[in-house]
Amino acid sequence: METVKGITCISYAELTGGIITASNLKAMVRRGKINQTRRGGNGRTALYDIESLPVRLQVEVYRRYGNPYVVSLGEITPNPADVAYYSCIELPNGKKLPHEYVEKYSYGCAVLSRCMELHAAKKVTWEKLAEAVKGLPIKYKIGLPKSAQVLHRKAIAYIKQGPGCLVSLKFGNSNASKSRYGDN
Repeated sequence: METVKGITCISYAELTGGIITASNLKAMVRRGKINQTRRGGNGRTALYDIESLPVRLQVEVYRRYGNPYVVSLGEITPNPADVAYYSCIELPNGKKLPHEYVEKYSYGCAVLSRCMELHAAKKVTWEKLAEAVKGLPIKYKIGLPKSAQVLHRKAIAYIKQGPGCLVSLKFGNSNASKSRYGDN
């Protein structure tokens, strides 16, 4: 499967490899029931629009090759350098960063790194990556943005500033302290 001009396509070989016969595929294309996005020949493979396939064929394609519209980030493991970085952070009150935040930020760095790898290598859009981040298991406890634009900005900040960009600025501030009227 591949994407051509924003259309997710499946190749002739993948379709005729047990999903549909070659003669049936050609007849459905001729009748206009399946859209052929690229003709084959001269070393190129013929490509067919997945959206135009009948539902029973789409179900079989998804069963065999997976859903192309869902991005899997795979197994996420934090980088030991990130864990060491977050373990050494000292807050303004002199305490170290709590362990749950070290874990949360380390997994956040690992997820951002994986998203950037997928975006660069497979040309996965940030919208699909944001959907994948939304669907991550609870065990990762990450505080990454769910919006595609904000996730992209966070990835750029991670490239420029390193793992420190994920640390919340709420640590050590005096927002929760009570003050009396007139005390400034």
